[in-house]
This record gives sequence, C-alpha cells and structure tokens, in this order.
Amino acid sequence: MTHKDPNRLEDALRTALRREDPPDGFAAKVLARVAPRTVAGAEERSWFAIFSQPLIRWAAFAALSIGLIIGGLYYRNLQRERAQGEAAKQQLMLALRIAGSKLQLAKEKVQEINQPRSHPQPRPARSRS
Repeated sequence: MTHKDPNRLEDALRTALRREDPPDGFAAKVLARVAPRTVAGAEERSWFAIFSQPLIRWAAFAALSIGLIIGGLYYRNLQRERAQGEAAKQQLMLALRIAGSKLQLAKEKVQEINQPRSHPQPRPARSRS
C-alpha cells in the first residue's frame, strides 16, 4: 500500500506511535514473570560472588595447585612402581630361562647315566705264575 500524500503518512505514523497507558495490572504481570528468573540469577551470582574476595580466590588457587602437585607426584610414583615391576618381571623371566636350561642339562646327564651301555667282554683271567 503506497501513500502519495506525505501528510497522510505522517498522520498514520503519529497514530501508530502515540503514547498509550498500559492496561491495569501490567506491571504486576511483568514482575511476576521476572521474579523466578531473578531469584535463580541471585543464587548464581551469590555462588560466584564468593570468589570475588581476594583471600578466598587465593585459597582456592592454592588448594587447586596443591591438588595438582599431589596428583602429579602420585602419578609419577605409580609410573616408577610400574617400571620397577617390569624390570623385576624381566629378571624373573631370565632366571627361569637359566634354571630351565640347567634342569635340561641335569636331565641329559641323568639319562646318560641311566642308559644301558654295551659292556665290554670280560677278559679271561690270567694265571699268575
């Protein structure tokens, strides 16, 4: 819809943008809808407001730092124990291999001793004269 008369357009704009009083109870309705959000926002702000105090901020930073240091030391200790366990496992495997080879040698010796040998023919006894 186009208006060729500029005065009619101005009049229409004035009519659309004129000031009107709000209906009765409008402010109460707005406040009722905003109230639950304000309470939740106040609770969130009060939680974060704790950290706005420098002493508590430094205490939280110190607690976090100590926790990270202790966690790092614990992890390093676990790694060291794991490495020692792996080294002990390797030593045990070597000892078992050595013991196994020694047992194999002993078994071969025992079998060698127990094998029936061909006995040489006894020589006839000579008389002593």
